Amino acid sequence: MNINEAIAKNLNALRKEQGISIGKLARYTGLSKAAISQIEQGGGNPTINTISKLASALHVPYTRLLNAKDSTANAVFKDDVPTYVSPDGSLKSLNYYPSTPDRNIKVYVLELAPGCAQTIESARDAERYVIVKSGSLVIEVGEFSYFLMEGDAISFDASEDCLIKNEEAGTASCFCVNLYKF
Repeated sequence: MNINEAIAKNLNALRKEQGISIGKLARYTGLSKAAISQIEQGGGNPTINTISKLASALHVPYTRLLNAKDSTANAVFKDDVPTYVSPDGSLKSLNYYPSTPDRNIKVYVLELAPGCAQTIESARDAERYVIVKSGSLVIEVGEFSYFLMEGDAISFDASEDCLIKNEEAGTASCFCVNLYKF
């Protein structure tokens, strides 16, 4: 795959993942819709300045547009992972693989500061899997509480909210997977 094909494929995929139209991307970047469309079709020879504008509007490093991916692998770089930090800073959520119409799985990591308690909203028609990566966590599902230590795991129907708490002195983290039944 040549560099223009990689840029075209990555730009199109990122734009669609984020639900941004070509027109909206044009407004964000100051580029014309025709220029963006041409780049997405593998045409033209975009300058590094153009690539930088596109990457900035999509909130990714410009290298994300340049990376050629083969058809069997999709590397996710930590700097590119959409991250949510709670207003008080006690919770960090890294959304590695969001669910999409073509992907019935969501994979994310939660990092909880000492004393953090976070309600994880229900996920309709899904099974939730949690593996404690570090520290220990209390997970409340329905009327039951489970104390899990590093390496322990739990799975449950995600149709109702659950509560994840870090009652220890250090930061705790866990891998979470929602598997949707669609």
